[in-house]
Amino acid sequence: MSKKLILVLAHQDDEFCIFNRISKFQNKKNIYVFYLTSGLNKNCNKFSKSHRDIESLKVLKKLGVLEKKVFFLGRELSINHNSLYKNLDTAFHNILKILKKIKGSKTVITHSLEGGHEDHDSCYYLVSALNKKFKLFTNSFQFPAYHGKNLPYIFYKVFDPIVENGKVLEEKINFFDKFKFIYLLFIYKSQLKTWLGLYPFIIYKYLFKNRDSLQKINVNALFRKPHHGKLFYEKRKFCSYQSFRFHLLCFLTKNKIK
Repeated sequence: MSKKLILVLAHQDDEFCIFNRISKFQNKKNIYVFYLTSGLNKNCNKFSKSHRDIESLKVLKKLGVLEKKVFFLGRELSINHNSLYKNLDTAFHNILKILKKIKGSKTVITHSLEGGHEDHDSCYYLVSALNKKFKLFTNSFQFPAYHGKNLPYIFYKVFDPIVENGKVLEEKINFFDKFKFIYLLFIYKSQLKTWLGLYPFIIYKYLFKNRDSLQKINVNALFRKPHHGKLFYEKRKFCSYQSFRFHLLCFLTKNKIK
């Protein structure tokens, strides 16, 4: 059977971190994308696509991904932005139902455990737990988005792998793809306030760094703090690490994942 690429993402637009991997994957019809939050901070209509859904679909289609293989689980399950860590069990069992139906060798790519956003770290733990308990994936990788390790206040780094996640695996970005990826960034208009802070860093990386980065997920080291010190999502007062840790341990214990 042909190889499948599974992308487990927290929010609509997170695919921007792995444009290069999506673009380089040869058989686009075998790419499956899962969004595990609604991308919103309020109740949403689980049957109606939001602006964020529509934007991500537009971007993914331009990269060759089939709409029928994009799953907005977070919207369907009413898991809002910043709350995935409180809904790990619900997300776990619902994504598992779909993944079990996907036959063949599966490579998964999800967010790095880097303390940048609690929803990102939640995706990392969900993928790790799925692989630990059910051995669903032939290969599993994590991609960096942003983090505040060793930085004061709410300063952050973009596309910067942290050493705690192991060896960095790089992939060359083709010259013309750099400009295509920059163009795609401007489709995300609904989150313009957030993107204005990200554009300079991301565009700089695309233009002057010729490679992207992945790191393997070590399922044997399932539970650990992303790095020493205060995490970026704590600095932004989204969530405390103690609260995140409590919900995570409850989820792991309930599902007998060690």
